[in-house]
Amino acid sequence: MATSTFDPVSICLVGVSNFAKNHAGSIAQMEKEGIARLSCAVVRSPDKYAEAVAAYRKRGTRVYTSYQEMLDQEKGETELVALPVAIPDHADLSVAAMEAGYHVLCEKPPAATIEQLDAMIAAQEETGRVCCIGFQNQSKNTVRALKRAVCDGRLGDIEHIEVMATWVRLETYYQRNAWAGQLLFEGRYCLDGPTNNALAHYLFNALYWAEPQWLTARQPARVKAELHHAHPITGSDTAGIQVETVGGTRITYLTTLAAWENIGPLSKVYGSKGWAEWSMGGPTVLHCGGGDEVVEWDKQGEHHEVFRNMIRYLRGADAELNCPVQMTRPFTVALNAAFESSGVPTQIPMQYVTREPRDDTIFTAINGITETIAEGYEQAKSYHELGVPWGRETAWVETLQYREFKPGF
Repeated sequence: MATSTFDPVSICLVGVSNFAKNHAGSIAQMEKEGIARLSCAVVRSPDKYAEAVAAYRKRGTRVYTSYQEMLDQEKGETELVALPVAIPDHADLSVAAMEAGYHVLCEKPPAATIEQLDAMIAAQEETGRVCCIGFQNQSKNTVRALKRAVCDGRLGDIEHIEVMATWVRLETYYQRNAWAGQLLFEGRYCLDGPTNNALAHYLFNALYWAEPQWLTARQPARVKAELHHAHPITGSDTAGIQVETVGGTRITYLTTLAAWENIGPLSKVYGSKGWAEWSMGGPTVLHCGGGDEVVEWDKQGEHHEVFRNMIRYLRGADAELNCPVQMTRPFTVALNAAFESSGVPTQIPMQYVTREPRDDTIFTAINGITETIAEGYEQAKSYHELGVPWGRETAWVETLQYREFKPGF
């Protein structure tokens, strides 16, 4: 066990299932390193998770069934609240924690709407608490190396960025909780889909790389998008988003969760002096200055590093937070504008979709989607521009003064 040079940060974990298990694993690693202590947990359904509750109590971790009771009772005992919770709850629970005097580590995406995100930013500024977002790529060495190259001007002015990913998601993925795949949940915006959940990192990366200032992402100037779904859901599982940023960078983001095989995420960043390529499980390759530089992925757990960085920042051991909440505002602007441009995600006609039993569940894929996204990635074109029969043309949404989400649904 590592010996820290500061007192461990006491943490409350809210939730026990799904992604809360990832947070629990990271907190356990931080405890091994001697820099954190799981002081309490919130388990809203203790009977359903009786085994987890018993394990918590055996180790001396206090368990609450009410979030508000935890906030009231843990003052002076717990410092940091970890929130791997449903997307519609991110803003409300984060703001409540900060107003009660706690620091917050909120899982990505930061919020469903720009109004919610602005409330989180305002709460941080008004309370003096720290709010970190779990966009773990900003703690990944290959992502940070590419960002540093941009900030150092090695690629010149960033002109365009392409992003692609095709992921397989079976029906069980949408059965894991009540809000998965939903546009709205219990009357609140959820906007679940690749852009606002599983593949959110990669649109955010593009905005992060488009900006030549460290710890900053580029503001979108306008956005247009076509959002679709092949699975029987109300949200999207396939996105084609185009962004033009304040600095003139053009971003094309093509992703699907209705794929035949897992490819990517992959990104290409083109500047006036050179270009770079990045892949999730591979290196960053910089093509600039008359040669190539390869930055290999160090295979460190960036999920763990989100917690490690937050803890060290709170104790003054790290000078900067890798992903502060205010840095994520351009992402939420792009997300909301994409839904305004697209409107309600459209069902891809079933003649272009394969749905069949697989592994005791249902497999869903869009016919030809691998080739379509690969072509769009090379040509920086969305589905309508590529001429696919289910693509549709949409309008640009101006975002320079974006303050309110008005989706029209």
